[in-house]
Amino acid sequence: MNSEVLRAKLARRQDQWIESTEELLDRVSRVLGEVERQYGAGDQQVRRWSARFRALMEENRFWPSGRILNNSGTPQGQLASCFVLPLSDDFGSVFDTLKSAAACHRSGGGTGFDLSPLRERGAPISTAEAGGASGPVSWLRLFDAETTVVAQGGKMRGANLASLSVRHPDIMEFVDTKRDVGQLHTFNISVAIDDAFMRAVESQTQIELVSPVSGRAPGRIAAVDIWRRICENAWRTGDPGVLFVDTMNRSNPLLDHLGPIRTTNPCGEQTLYPYEASNLGSLNLAAFLLPNRSDLDWDLLRDTVGDSVRLLDNAIDASQYPEPRITDMARANRRLGLGVMGYADLLIALGIPYDSEAAMGLIDRLGSVIRDAAWSTSERLAQERGAYPNWPYSGRRTPARNCAITTIAPTGTISMVAGCSSGIEPRFAPVWNKDVIRADGIVYADEDLVGELRRHAGLERDDALRLLRNKPLDELPLPAHVMAPYRYAHEIPAAWHVRTVARWQQYTDNAVSKTVNLPRASGVADVSHAFFEAWRLGCKGLSIYREGSRDRDLLTSHVGSEPEPPRQSKQLAGEL
Repeated sequence: MNSEVLRAKLARRQDQWIESTEELLDRVSRVLGEVERQYGAGDQQVRRWSARFRALMEENRFWPSGRILNNSGTPQGQLASCFVLPLSDDFGSVFDTLKSAAACHRSGGGTGFDLSPLRERGAPISTAEAGGASGPVSWLRLFDAETTVVAQGGKMRGANLASLSVRHPDIMEFVDTKRDVGQLHTFNISVAIDDAFMRAVESQTQIELVSPVSGRAPGRIAAVDIWRRICENAWRTGDPGVLFVDTMNRSNPLLDHLGPIRTTNPCGEQTLYPYEASNLGSLNLAAFLLPNRSDLDWDLLRDTVGDSVRLLDNAIDASQYPEPRITDMARANRRLGLGVMGYADLLIALGIPYDSEAAMGLIDRLGSVIRDAAWSTSERLAQERGAYPNWPYSGRRTPARNCAITTIAPTGTISMVAGCSSGIEPRFAPVWNKDVIRADGIVYADEDLVGELRRHAGLERDDALRLLRNKPLDELPLPAHVMAPYRYAHEIPAAWHVRTVARWQQYTDNAVSKTVNLPRASGVADVSHAFFEAWRLGCKGLSIYREGSRDRDLLTSHVGSEPEPPRQSKQLAGEL
């Protein structure tokens, strides 16, 4: 556990007082343990569960999200990390959603919006003197301004995602929205794509663009023209990403009752209905490695999954949501976001390359164990507390407490707290700079590789660091078998990034958030291939980022003569 990051990013503050690590863990575990009283627990049981929740964090096995860590036991008390809010084609409704978004951002939550119901640019509107609708893209600027203003006085930088159907008449304008770097800096954008469109791209046929208001088709366009524009802009700036809505809804248990899910939270891991919220938390996979580094303690992992599901379910009851409609939806579905982090660290400890069949086999084992333990816990909670209210419509025979449990989130801050690699991402580079905290960023080093150079090459630490800064990996004085598991983001072929997403998705109820890192020299065709493979392999969405796409990358591996990284650091500081 990195107490420095925990206190810097998530501790409570007042005047000169800053909450200690012990006080923070006590506060969070006490608030979540107290929920047990709502289900008939006495003092002894409340203390027991509070202690178990505290042990998850103290032993670095599981960390709830920053919202839970920061807001538990506070007057605000809002514990959800992410929301989706509706946009309907009505002037007053849009501003109602704007107000809800401000309330979510004020408490540190991120929001997703599907713009598809909004009428296209130039469509008739009722105001007599108006020349026609301004289109969905124009509304993004309003929400971007709101997020910026609220974030200036809030807990963290606001985050949004906007999606638009690939069949909307304004799709080309939407795809170009972030073509110029610096536009809509609080938004990620994604195109909502259906299977029929992908088949039209393959067959090079046209599709109809359909007005969301009239239902008429104002025109036809070659699907490949839209696809090419999506890939060109993703190559240029990293936006847009893609959401495969048919894939999302094939595994949606409430499709027949609530209709299709159309969008996600800002990072794409939580598929959510309008007014639905979700809390997040992640298992530190590296914490389950046996001392001899031969395997994992699978029983401990199963027990940890059980306690983590219970903690996150308690967080739903403990949370004070921004408005009643969100409260009602969150408690009707009781959707959770239990993920993993430290995956790359675990691979290296086991000597498994990230881009290997052995890694795919490890995902199969991890994914099935986590999935089965999570649903077993949800079924036990349903027996104790009752199934989620919408369960009768799910088609699931056995009552469960939650409509969905597992996800793969980016784990920005909590992976720094845990001192592990983020989400299921590979390590970025042997030495890299992260553009956070200071103007010149924070420098990190792969301390495991530094250790290998000290053991096998007899180097002092400073000499090992100097070598990592100035030599390519294939020139390091290390045996091939030692170097084999050290696979970094831009060395891994895009196909293996996508395969990793798809393999984890097989065991994940919600979705998988992971960036496909492409080298600077990659072309538009490489982006197209990655997106197509994601669709073919059953991913629910995908984002890519080509090195150098923006004026200043968040992560850079060319750090030159930056100051020496902290000795204990694999990753030291970051953002939510």
